[in-house]
Amino acid sequence: MGDLTNYGVEDELKEIYDIIHKFNKPFIHVIGNHDCYGLPKNEMLKITKQKRYHAIHNEDASLIFLDTAKDQDFEDWGGTLEETQLQWLDKQLELAKTNPVLVFAHHPVYETTSNSEKKGLSVDPNIPLKDILNKKQGVNIYINGHNHYNSIVQQGNWTYVQLSAVMDEIGARIIEISEQQIEIKEITLSNEILKSAANKVGTAIDHFELSPHQIGVEKDRNVTLLTNEKVKA
Repeated sequence: MGDLTNYGVEDELKEIYDIIHKFNKPFIHVIGNHDCYGLPKNEMLKITKQKRYHAIHNEDASLIFLDTAKDQDFEDWGGTLEETQLQWLDKQLELAKTNPVLVFAHHPVYETTSNSEKKGLSVDPNIPLKDILNKKQGVNIYINGHNHYNSIVQQGNWTYVQLSAVMDEIGARIIEISEQQIEIKEITLSNEILKSAANKVGTAIDHFELSPHQIGVEKDRNVTLLTNEKVKA
């Protein structure tokens, strides 16, 4: 969900991708604002071999990956989408037809999940992202990070799912799509070694403060949605 690095410098990017490549598994990096600080975005992508934004459509669901990060903007860490990407997103939502859509982006949509109404903590409210999303009928999910606070909010046809920082919550989410429902489940990965490492890293970063309350309650971490259209598992 972005911010795999702190400053987005070459050494950080290469180090984290050395770890990722050891497992030889499919991996998609949604770009975060921290990933774009050290290098121009086109230089960063040469190292990661990732795409800025793209989509995967199949018979089960449509997965859309956005780039909401600004390029080397050290003053404003809020999100943006240029007109070309907005038009592309509109087209991808059309191509999804009756499929459930899962959108992955670093920044939340303005006035959806916790703290997304605050300056710098969402995609720019003047960008008509929600208007484009709201054209899509059926069951749809928008998943983001950035705000370091678990939060799940349902608005219209969309469920907005925000994930906390990994130093606060050592875990992951598993998304399962069946004929009748889409389920997002919390998976806890913590052990004493990971807890110690998370505390060490979280304490050392001068612009980050550990905050266990941001993990939230059950309804902020897990959700099950009944699908209107049947999809195959």
